[in-house]
Amino acid sequence: QRTGQVFYNTDDEREGGSVLVKRMFRPVDDEYGIPVPKQLKEEGLKRVLLYVRKESDEVFDALMLKSPTVKGLMDAISEKYGFPVEKIAKIYKKSKKGILVNMDDNIIEHYSNEDTFILNVENMVEGFKITLTEI
Repeated sequence: QRTGQVFYNTDDEREGGSVLVKRMFRPVDDEYGIPVPKQLKEEGLKRVLLYVRKESDEVFDALMLKSPTVKGLMDAISEKYGFPVEKIAKIYKKSKKGILVNMDDNIIEHYSNEDTFILNVENMVEGFKITLTEI
């Protein structure tokens, strides 16, 4: 939207009891420089922050999932704990009821920011088996 300055000159510009108004418009580019286009947010990009700790730890680590997918979770675990992504064989979720579920993108999409888990890592022949237990 453009705005202008309004000047009232009551001495010189009266006609029939009404006041004439002069509007002075300046191009936006002259006053503020070149307008910067707005950055569009990617609708599909939803970051999720999870709090994770090992059973023996008292303090949680923050895992920022850049995308709410199994790959995003694997990348975050790999980055935080130094496991090579290609060595992570399987990721499971253990619910509060004790139900063990294969982790998939649909489960991760429904996580809320700041959900908390206990992280259990088992070193197996085929790679690391990771279980996230809800608390």
